Amino acid sequence: MAEIENLLNNSIIGTVSDKALLLDYKAAMTDQTSKAIKFEQQALELLTEINADNALLASNLNANMGTLYHKANKNDLAAYHMEQGISILEKYGLIYMNQSIAQICNYAVLLHDMGESERGLSALRRCAKTVKEHNSELSSDYAAIQEAMGNINLACGRLDKAREHFQRALSIYEQLWSDEPQLIEAKQEEILQQYAAAGLGIGSSFLI
Repeated sequence: MAEIENLLNNSIIGTVSDKALLLDYKAAMTDQTSKAIKFEQQALELLTEINADNALLASNLNANMGTLYHKANKNDLAAYHMEQGISILEKYGLIYMNQSIAQICNYAVLLHDMGESERGLSALRRCAKTVKEHNSELSSDYAAIQEAMGNINLACGRLDKAREHFQRALSIYEQLWSDEPQLIEAKQEEILQQYAAAGLGIGSSFLI
């Protein structure tokens, strides 16, 4: 943290984007959510003009701010910043990138927590379509989207739909990790824990 402070205080080292990124790191290293929000706000204020060069950074800063506000149960502010982040990705043609998948999955979870599960699922379906067009269904990004859809459906009590999405995700992981069975087993256990958290005790055979 001291090294970050030194770099931030040195006016001749680093660009504005570098300073914003350092503040983002500082926020990530801070235990107190309120302080982390303050650092992210300072980072965003440094980017007075968003352009093609700093669009990805600006998007990620907004996404991180949204996650912090979600953690602080300030969901309206969380939604605002997450939507800003996604909007920047769309404007600059970056929506197909890996970072956008995490952002949209987090946004979908937020919408579910706000009682708008269908909007969240709709955002994930659009994201899945984009991944298919720009990447492949046989990708970790597509699997992550299927997992997110499974989790939301599980939380809504739609067990058949949840199982369908989880099975799709596992099928992809099994192909991607064919030489690493321990990763597949860990992912199966992770999904089973989601069922357990929902009060459903099931065996691994349920996912096959």
